[in-house]
Amino acid sequence: MKWGLATRLGSVLALVSLLMAGMTGLYAFQVARDLLVQATKDELMTATQVVGRRIRDVHLDASRDLHMLSRHPASLALLQNPSPQQATQADQLATLFELIMAANPGYFQIRLISASDSGLERVRVDRDGQQLLRIEGDDLQEKGHYPYVSDTLQMPAGSTYQSRTVINHERGAHAGLGQPTVLLASPVVNARGQTLGVIVINIDLKGAFSRLAADLPAEFQLYLANRDGDFLIHPDNTRTFGFDTGRRVLLQDEFPATRDLVARRVDQLVFEADSGEHATEPVIATFTANRARSDNPDAAGFLGLAQPRSNVLQRSHALGLTILQIASVLGLVGFALALLLARWVTRPLNTMSNAVARFSIGHPILGLPLTRQDEIGQLARSFEQMQQQIHQQFTELQANRQELEHLARHDPLTGLPNRRLFIERLDNALARAKRTQTQLAVMFIDMDHFKAINDQWGHEAGDAALQWVAQRLLEHTRETDTVARLGGDEFVVLLDNQVQAEQLALVAQKLIDSMREPWFFNGHLCQIQLSMGISLYPQNGDTADALLNSADNAMYRVKTASRNNFGFAPEG
Repeated sequence: MKWGLATRLGSVLALVSLLMAGMTGLYAFQVARDLLVQATKDELMTATQVVGRRIRDVHLDASRDLHMLSRHPASLALLQNPSPQQATQADQLATLFELIMAANPGYFQIRLISASDSGLERVRVDRDGQQLLRIEGDDLQEKGHYPYVSDTLQMPAGSTYQSRTVINHERGAHAGLGQPTVLLASPVVNARGQTLGVIVINIDLKGAFSRLAADLPAEFQLYLANRDGDFLIHPDNTRTFGFDTGRRVLLQDEFPATRDLVARRVDQLVFEADSGEHATEPVIATFTANRARSDNPDAAGFLGLAQPRSNVLQRSHALGLTILQIASVLGLVGFALALLLARWVTRPLNTMSNAVARFSIGHPILGLPLTRQDEIGQLARSFEQMQQQIHQQFTELQANRQELEHLARHDPLTGLPNRRLFIERLDNALARAKRTQTQLAVMFIDMDHFKAINDQWGHEAGDAALQWVAQRLLEHTRETDTVARLGGDEFVVLLDNQVQAEQLALVAQKLIDSMREPWFFNGHLCQIQLSMGISLYPQNGDTADALLNSADNAMYRVKTASRNNFGFAPEG
């Protein structure tokens, strides 16, 4: 049997086209796979940074509670000379502890500890399951020999002590006993600069990270290690807190690539772990250094997220099948058409091959004969479908990254800007005000009797009340103003246009009056009132912290005096 020229040319062209299709398909598949892996690394790093920021926000919120309690008049009074009112003051302070712990389920314990009497606990509230217990009388213990007391007593006013993460073995710790915990403490200092005692908050580490992990995709694995690399959080709970039982389970042993991170030579890492313990199930991981936010270097550590590499590669399987189908169709079509018009077939195949070879996410496939109603057109449309699939996958990855960034800057309940975004906007507004020598104002708002709503109708009512208040505040402020939720039942408003005190008084009264609108929850009429403190730039400070503290103090004076009112911070 003799092979004719058309048959030979058709066979050669079919083999060449199949080879070209295979090579270009393999190249496209490899590019898409590499881009998927890189996008996953970027997503993991973004998620790790978001989790790190949320951890810092938890620390900032706890520090703020500490500083508020350390400056509270009842704390000072209880640690000074005995008086007949101390029992009442202790009750008031215990009630305040309970309110803060009710608003912060991640707190195991809040204590006021005296610098005298060997560090005797003066007021203490513990969490026990769903209950809050006030510890009194002979159950109060002496804690002067613990570092979080002795070290904090040596710190200046306004400082925050952070312990290293440990398993709580303190007797009578209730829910916190035997659990991972971090202790934050702040000194209580009187007007003469004498340190009278400390306020201590025990934070539930495991619960805090469980809440953070709930917001992450299910396939993400969360890791936390201390400054020496000992695992504190690990997908396998048996590998955590090994040092508490006399063994060491280290980050740098499981992930050798993190040795430079533990040695402080780098601040963050992105890598693929495919050896040792992860040889059978490789993962893509990111780790960042979590710097200590206190004077205690033991509080530093390392935060990481990992995702099985197989999950990432599964996304490329459908793409690989499509590319295989395209390569097969290309060979068959090339062979059939080459028998008839070899030159007519060769030209579009070369065009398509060159177009696919130049393919990338940012450069779409151009010049494909999509309008042809034959096999070449079908092949071109298949290539376009492949491009659309890749583009859709990367669009979804980008949307997930943007959603994570939005969560890091907004309150998930009300949708308002959170503390981080508000501070950024306030810093920008202060920079403009300093440059143009104009005035701005900060309103610090707290809901009155918010705990009563939670106690009477439950936390669903409390959440609905927070959302209703947020909506009223947005409706009665300008679009140029910033309304944010700092946490709990506290809101803040930034007015960065030129405003006078008389105008501010009208705005404040309008916001308070807006709460008189009837609001119902499950058919019950609920009354909501606000207490508000107002600070001005430059009269009450020239930094974000100074303005917030001035407005906060002004709000507490309103709460103490009358509630459901507003007041201005005095000029400093």
